[in-house]
Amino acid sequence: MQWLTQDAAPGDVLFFAFSGHGAQQEDPRGLEEDGMNETILPVDWKRAGMITDDEIGTLLVQTLPDGVRLTALMDSCHSGTGLDLPFSWNPDRGGGWREETNPYHSLGDVQMISGCEDHDVSADASGGIGANYRASGGAMTTAFCEVLRVHPAPSYAQLLNEMHRLLSARGMPQRPQLSSSQCLHLDRPFLVDDICSNSNPTIGRTCRRTFPPRPRRMDGPLGGMLGIGAAVVGGLIVGDMLGDAVGGGMLGEGIGGMFDFF
Repeated sequence: MQWLTQDAAPGDVLFFAFSGHGAQQEDPRGLEEDGMNETILPVDWKRAGMITDDEIGTLLVQTLPDGVRLTALMDSCHSGTGLDLPFSWNPDRGGGWREETNPYHSLGDVQMISGCEDHDVSADASGGIGANYRASGGAMTTAFCEVLRVHPAPSYAQLLNEMHRLLSARGMPQRPQLSSSQCLHLDRPFLVDDICSNSNPTIGRTCRRTFPPRPRRMDGPLGGMLGIGAAVVGGLIVGDMLGDAVGGGMLGEGIGGMFDFF
């Protein structure tokens, strides 16, 4: 993550993707609305610990200058606010952006599509992307790639709606979430090299209130993984899938190698 952003300069286009296991742990500062930090589980999490959304946001988001675009896919359980971006799109209330209670505003143009809401889980999917990919991978990442194969430059609203339609058709109740560092217009096309200038009037953390932790019971595969270890699912094939899906014109020359996986 440090490698991806350490020399970022205006005009740069970055892409980060994680497809693996996610969980939650108590937020010691109480800034999260549910009192819980979202986490991802790298392969060495038992030795080095989980990585919190606070840490990911510090490494990937807060240091970016104005004029840099970062697109992130977080395909894991409890990933809804996995980068702690200040604005979340709310399609169930007529659309529109919702600002976090304790937002951290930054300069860069960062958009994240997550596999599910903070309280929900993300499923795996097998096949459906072509004859070359039959191993399991993240269901959201699979849907993302399939939509972009058919519609190379959909609007943000079309992309999210089509992803949700594909997941629902396959019996998966999770709903992909969109969060952003900027209040962009959802009718603009989804292009990873389309950079939105900073529109945040203030930069940094705004603290309005604190929240007590509300831990959730973790049953099923996630609870089992937390007990016996963790493994990244689909990371080995996501790079090739995304390269095929968005490489044709959406990523400029030399950008296709900017995928970072765990």
